[in-house]
Amino acid sequence: MTAALCDRMPEPLEFREGGPAGASIWLSPDCIASMIEAAANAGRKETGGILIGRYGPDGWNADILEATPKPKGSRSGWFWFQRSNNGLAELLAERWRVGQHYLGEWHFHPGGAPTPSAPDIRAMQKVASEDAYRCPSPILVIIGGRPPKSYAISATLFRDGMSIELKNQVRR
Repeated sequence: MTAALCDRMPEPLEFREGGPAGASIWLSPDCIASMIEAAANAGRKETGGILIGRYGPDGWNADILEATPKPKGSRSGWFWFQRSNNGLAELLAERWRVGQHYLGEWHFHPGGAPTPSAPDIRAMQKVASEDAYRCPSPILVIIGGRPPKSYAISATLFRDGMSIELKNQVRR
């Protein structure tokens, strides 16, 4: 972790959708710091990883506790990111033993808005429909801008064939 991030740990964030989905997503400070650090280190290239956490007991809510760095073998460019699966099965098996689950994906739009692109939406719809992921309602978190100084974070829930943007987008 960079010194700047150690000196100023981010506050947790909560995103909500008050309509029919009734969803709430909470991002831990460690999760946010990991994404900011990875994005800052990526420079002008996209990067990303997976989101790990737990589901709450009331309604539909998720606590995202961990955002992994890009796995070895991942590829990226200025406007694209292809995540590798290298080491993720073992990591998720470890987390499963302590009650944590794969909740979705995160990635970085360098210098851009944290808005899901058409390929982002298609990729997450594929995650929702494939049994191998065991995640029928995946979450996509996007960090955009120029971390660590200036960034914005969005959260989108994919459920029942729809993408639901949750509110409380925070800009730094």
